Amino acid sequence: MTATFRNRNFSLLWLAGLVSLIGNWMLIAALPFYVYELTDSALMTSGLLMAMILPGVLFSSVAGVFVDRWDRRRTMIIINLLQMLVIPLLMLVQSVEMVWIVYVVAFIESSLSRFFMPAESALLPTLVDEDQLIAANSLNALNDNLARIIGPAIGGALLGVLGFTAVIAADAISYLLAALLIMLLVVPASVKQAVDSQSAAKAKEKFAQIWTELIAGLKIVRQSRILKNSFLVIGIALFGDAILSAVLVVFVQDDMGLTAVEFGWMMTARGFGGLLGGLLIAQLGQRFTKAQLTAGGLLFSGLLILVMVSVPILEVALPLLVLAGIPLMAWIVSLQTILQQATEDEYRGRVFGSFGTLSALLMVFGTFIAGGMADLVGALILMTAAALVYIFSGILGWILLHAPLEALDATVQQAEVQPE
Repeated sequence: MTATFRNRNFSLLWLAGLVSLIGNWMLIAALPFYVYELTDSALMTSGLLMAMILPGVLFSSVAGVFVDRWDRRRTMIIINLLQMLVIPLLMLVQSVEMVWIVYVVAFIESSLSRFFMPAESALLPTLVDEDQLIAANSLNALNDNLARIIGPAIGGALLGVLGFTAVIAADAISYLLAALLIMLLVVPASVKQAVDSQSAAKAKEKFAQIWTELIAGLKIVRQSRILKNSFLVIGIALFGDAILSAVLVVFVQDDMGLTAVEFGWMMTARGFGGLLGGLLIAQLGQRFTKAQLTAGGLLFSGLLILVMVSVPILEVALPLLVLAGIPLMAWIVSLQTILQQATEDEYRGRVFGSFGTLSALLMVFGTFIAGGMADLVGALILMTAAALVYIFSGILGWILLHAPLEALDATVQQAEVQPE
């Protein structure tokens, strides 16, 4: 990996991504906390999460169509500069009446990021040699986890010590620094961008096809017992996760009595847990079946959340959030493997596309429901409900997936030993 970092272009791109992601996670940690302090409304706070998720439903499928026809380096620079200009609008939010600005800014910022990510992924292979690509992708994945660890701690500290304006300024500066680093990239002259005068029309056509592709993917899922059961189990789990995400800030402030600085620590612990869990599952995951990883991961995730809710103190929450990264990564990695192995290659795009769209829709729906109910029943009850939903999805996962996945594993093993 050190050889990959000696590649000047890659180092600049990696550092730009890390700086930008740290800024993102600073804001993600601070903004919900600030909105709830300002409004004292769980519904208005959960509206922020919905504004961040909705662009994933609307634009993820069409962004790549545009990006493939634009200069990717220029695209990334422009997007970072636009984000730098949009974020300071949050400084106008000083009262409940101005909270609508938060939703608009969050929606625009999230929409812009949907174009940045495919541009970065498409540009990377042109900057490194073929034998460095695996290492480069691994290091890119690493900087996301690093940002999840560093960003929330800084964001919480800035909010608690210097105030919300300092968080916004730091995030805007991170976008500017990222743009400057990307400007220093030297893209090989051999890299040509495809020029197509009908690109806009093709993007519109792609946008119109989102629901068509979703329905086509669902038809494939319906015909497969494994896929159908997997979608059901994970759909239930994601609904629970939406509840958890929507009311976590409310729970931290009202039931745990923590400050923005301490909330930043919790987010950092969650990021560190994801990094640790990913490393452990990569090393030890082969020792377990996919049914054990999926069902066990969901079950233990729910149990750990239940313990945290039952003992709502920081000294208990921090180690639990780190520990929760292991079962979390277990079911996420297992799910991706199940979808890959249970779907024929020609249909995988549609199945993963359908899963991504449905996931975003479930997150929006669960967030809206939880945000409305939190003001009526309290965050503690909803956090407990989210934990129980996780536990239920784990039990259901074992019942529905154990036998089909054993058959799938046998089929995969048989295919591996057959001579070519």
